[in-house]
Amino acid sequence: MIYLCFNKGKESFQMADQIKNRIISGTAYWANVVSPNTTFDPHRWEINVCNLSDETRAMVEEDGLDIKNKSDDRGDFVTIKRNLLRKDGGTNDAPKVVDADNSPMHNTLIGNGSLVNVKYRPYAWSYSNRNGVSADLMAVQVVDLVEHMADGDFDAVEGGYTSSEGSDIPFPTN
Repeated sequence: MIYLCFNKGKESFQMADQIKNRIISGTAYWANVVSPNTTFDPHRWEINVCNLSDETRAMVEEDGLDIKNKSDDRGDFVTIKRNLLRKDGGTNDAPKVVDADNSPMHNTLIGNGSLVNVKYRPYAWSYSNRNGVSADLMAVQVVDLVEHMADGDFDAVEGGYTSSEGSDIPFPTN
């Protein structure tokens, strides 16, 4: 077995080069798995897996991944991601997204609070005199979907005010 050694702060971790894929369960927050997050560089698919069980937390720590806690609804969480572009300039495949029956979910946005299983592969990295471990996002299984609502979308309120203007907004023509 080949070992990769790296330093992370004062602690030293050793990871097997032949790490198997891992599957963890938790609550999804800020899931960008249908399309990559292009707000910042590098563009990437990502998901925060939150409210980690003790067993999941131990597995993630064993892999050398950073566990965060912002003292909010997410509790302890880990960010799993996959960059859109590889180091060689090629494009990575999107992570697989399936429902509880393993049927593909191509265009369904995963809302905060959805229960998910996430498949990842940990890998060691080194960049600009820094070392660490990240997790390559391979697949997401949605166990219980909380539908994502786009900004400004609301459910209809029965008996509420209804505009007589409709959805056609007249614009002046020149």
